[in-house]
Amino acid sequence: MIRDYKKLFGLEFRTERMKTPDLPIYVMAGREFFKLSNETCSFILVTIPENERFGVVAFEKQIRLISEKFDMPVALGFENISRTQRDSLMERSIPFISASGQLYLPFLGIALSNHFPRSTKIKPEKMMPVTQALFLYMLYQSKGRPIMKKDAADAISATRTSITRASEQLAAMRLISQEMKGKEYYMTLQGAGIDAFENAKPYMINPVQRIITVAEEPGFGNYPLSGESALAKLSMLNDPLIPVRAVRKSGINQEDVAEIDIRWEPGKKAVRLELWKYDPCLFMRNGTVDPVSLAMSFENNADERIEGAIKEVLEGYQW
Repeated sequence: MIRDYKKLFGLEFRTERMKTPDLPIYVMAGREFFKLSNETCSFILVTIPENERFGVVAFEKQIRLISEKFDMPVALGFENISRTQRDSLMERSIPFISASGQLYLPFLGIALSNHFPRSTKIKPEKMMPVTQALFLYMLYQSKGRPIMKKDAADAISATRTSITRASEQLAAMRLISQEMKGKEYYMTLQGAGIDAFENAKPYMINPVQRIITVAEEPGFGNYPLSGESALAKLSMLNDPLIPVRAVRKSGINQEDVAEIDIRWEPGKKAVRLELWKYDPCLFMRNGTVDPVSLAMSFENNADERIEGAIKEVLEGYQW
């Protein structure tokens, strides 16, 4: 965070890491102390860990101790700060700096913003299903162009809340950038085609929640081919003995379809249904699920035939 604040209010500051002062352990735990100075002003910046348990009353006492120890003004440095935290600190005249764009330094200047991070931190670990659907929409539709957030929400049938959370997760993963133009939010995919997929792959999930084997019904033909059936259509892989199709898990009442075991009912015409975490029809083409979701559905599959077929599909796709 320090490198972001070497320049404040147009003034250049020198930074110097300070030795840990002789203060109670609870004041120093997990914190770093820096001296920021220029020709006209010097102050101590104390970085506050994100998991800090103290409140504003404790901070008020602690900042007084630190200021007396260094004999100069002290400011608290936060990674993010909420509106409530900002207002509470200001009410008690506690100087602070936030990496999210809030600066309250009465001895130097004040710069405040009405933009605050969400209270629930978005962790870039694995995509939520709606996040993956949004990424796929951007991957297949954006073609390097900014996409209006509300258009993406309509396209993948997502609520305003879920599309906002999904876009924030993609931004945290550095897979998209976001900006506001006028009254609308736009998203831009970072990279394109197979390169964008490779960047996103560590965060992507297997879209398949569960696989069931059921007796074939006429309506199942409307579901896109998936699994080895999709690979067989798109590559040199042979068709599986039982066709595989994909359906959104909420798009079928599992209580109305009875699972069968073809080992005991060999005469029945069966189909394997993959129950997906998002709608596989969103990005289907020519009756098959999209290639990226198809590849992710075989994640951790060690079959060399499958690996070869997936590589063939991805390399042959017209991005």
